[in-house]
Amino acid sequence: MKKHFLTFVMLASITADAAVKITPLSANYSTQAVTFKVEWTTAPYNNRVWVWADFCSIAGTTPATSFSTATISNPTKTGGNGTITGVTARGFFIEYANTTNTGTTVTATLSNAAGKFNWCVYGSDYPPNVLANTNGSYTLAGTPPFKLIEANGTTMQTVIGKIIAISAVTITPATITDATGYPGLWCPYTGGDLYRDNTHRCRERQSGAYNWEAWIQDARDNKLYRIVLMPDNKWWLAQNVDYRSGNYQCGNNQIAYCDKYGIMLDLYDVVPIDICPDGWALPTVSEMQAIVSTETQMRKLRSTTSWTGDYNTTASPGTDDYGFTLHGTGYIERGG
Repeated sequence: MKKHFLTFVMLASITADAAVKITPLSANYSTQAVTFKVEWTTAPYNNRVWVWADFCSIAGTTPATSFSTATISNPTKTGGNGTITGVTARGFFIEYANTTNTGTTVTATLSNAAGKFNWCVYGSDYPPNVLANTNGSYTLAGTPPFKLIEANGTTMQTVIGKIIAISAVTITPATITDATGYPGLWCPYTGGDLYRDNTHRCRERQSGAYNWEAWIQDARDNKLYRIVLMPDNKWWLAQNVDYRSGNYQCGNNQIAYCDKYGIMLDLYDVVPIDICPDGWALPTVSEMQAIVSTETQMRKLRSTTSWTGDYNTTASPGTDDYGFTLHGTGYIERGG
């Protein structure tokens, strides 16, 4: 997670890097209200920036260690782009769909400040997140300390550093937050076949519907497959399973079709019991019809139809907001 900040009472604008810039404008010490402008030059994660503040009384000396967490109330957009959402006592989001934001002016009250004070406003373009390591540990990205929180919102575990053994996680986290207060989600997929490394992440997709995606591993041959959380609140495979054992055929009886579209089941023979590993299932016709209907109704979706192509073409299927595409491949009759 990248963090960008400024420090002052009324200094010139300070920019940590090109992504997020926060410019102080004014402070009203009688009401504890501060006004500042937030800008960014590259698209933040899910088109939103998390904003929070710290403050320090001017009375006496003010070393950096004397800064305290500010309690934010009534953040209001007083000019510029975007909208304010997700307000908590620690911070709030500024959401704006454009890649760049030339400025959102905000006035917010630091309700636990008193008298005159120095103040710092920070902006973060990425939530705290989790990486599972091959050595049996998690790496937590963000600003320590971290709080792992169960779905009930009250049971939590605090992690002081950035590394924790998987065996040391004593709860079942649903969400994660860090010192910035930025709310993030622990991976919502809980299956034992979940696979995570630097390139296979469990995270919200950064385009389309911003739904979750993850990777699972077929224990039979260790192949990895991307899965997406669809509007029916079920995880669907976003890739064709390619387990080459048993009574399977390739589309049009060509290996290239296996490579492109996956293995097809020969329905003239007994269905192999190993068609799916434990915990995976072939969708029923009604489930398939329902997801096509749901996907159509909930678009935004792609400009092409929900089903594309047939077994005589290797044209690539389209994509949609959920990262899930169905491709009609026809059928194979006995003898070709």
